[in-house]
Amino acid sequence: MSNNGDNTKDITEKKENLLINKDGYKILTDKFPNESLLSGSIEKNNFFKLIMYKNLITITLLIILFLFYYAPEIVEFKYKKIENYIKYNLAGNLNYVKSNFYKNENPNISIVISTFNGEYYLKPVVRSVQNQNFLNIEIIIVDDGSKDNSVKVIKELMEEDKRIKLITNGINRGTLYTKARGVLNAKGKYVMTLDHDNFYANKYVFSTLYNESEVNNLDLLGFASIVSPVEIKPLEFYNYHETDIIKPPDIKARFLGSNPNEQSGTSVCLYFIKTEPFLNVIKNIGDEIINRNIDAHDDTILTFVLSRTVESLKHRKDIYHINLQWPKENTESLEFQTKVKNEEREKRNCLSYITFTEVLFKFTEDNKIDKKLAEYNFLGWVIKNKKCQNPKVIKNYAINACNLYLNNKYISNNGKKLITSYLNKIK
Repeated sequence: MSNNGDNTKDITEKKENLLINKDGYKILTDKFPNESLLSGSIEKNNFFKLIMYKNLITITLLIILFLFYYAPEIVEFKYKKIENYIKYNLAGNLNYVKSNFYKNENPNISIVISTFNGEYYLKPVVRSVQNQNFLNIEIIIVDDGSKDNSVKVIKELMEEDKRIKLITNGINRGTLYTKARGVLNAKGKYVMTLDHDNFYANKYVFSTLYNESEVNNLDLLGFASIVSPVEIKPLEFYNYHETDIIKPPDIKARFLGSNPNEQSGTSVCLYFIKTEPFLNVIKNIGDEIINRNIDAHDDTILTFVLSRTVESLKHRKDIYHINLQWPKENTESLEFQTKVKNEEREKRNCLSYITFTEVLFKFTEDNKIDKKLAEYNFLGWVIKNKKCQNPKVIKNYAINACNLYLNNKYISNNGKKLITSYLNKIK
């Protein structure tokens, strides 16, 4: 009997500690039980079959009516649920003292949060920043033309924390522009970026990354991330590896390598970044690309050009970043895409892919290996991409990108043939 009791205890403990990294930080616990999705008896199965076959139309109508009247309340409940989850479980009790939120004109770290229609996300995200034991920070929230109560929520947060600064784009300008604008206004020696549905896993993130960057004079310090759905499903990990300090030209190899286990993460949100090289990246990319209204590959563009600028990089294995994936309401880009016309959505998708491959081409060295990689990405992301098969709404961008590749001596004959065919189609 004692052995059975011990086994039951072990199972319970494992269930309550789904994810613990090597340093012992409790990252995520099973606070969203899914037994109802995994368990079921013969009686339950028969019951469901009976309903499905005999009452399908009635059940469908009831579900439609229920969602019509109650869906907004359900969504809001889930947002409040996750805020409470962060407050009481994930980052530990938020024992912050508001009097500690003093404004310093010379912050060590600038946190740039980009948001679009993020009223339900913003408080838990900001709370995970406020909960840090490193206080000399500034929090820059850039609102990308939200249509909801995001600005109102931000102003309420500003009343309690003078370290928060609000920047508004007025109209929706896209995530690349929004992140760049936040970084251009940063005063800290280091910058971290967050989307409005990301948060930090524990209160030691800033102090740990700051101290290691200072001791080793690092330009980029990466860390691991986890993508966590609201409903418990298999979790995805990003960047779950550790490295020694890497310097050029090995930095370039990590961002171009074919081995996923050796690659660096592509999201700029997974890096603690020295501000000076970050500002150089924005300058090198140029206003014309920064001002393009794109919502995808913004992180990849920034991180890739950083790899061409920095002098030192290191990765930690710790999971410091958590990205929530909601069933319907996701990142600002996806949420925006549900609110625009099909033509505008096609334009943004295709323009994002074209811009990414254009930046990849421009910032790779002029040699056969790098240009072949750029060609491979251009053919895959643009030429063969269904979303870019009718890019008439951004014809000039597509034509310029095609000519960029066609005029390079390292592009293969087959690649030039495909690009020429695509070019003739869109003219």
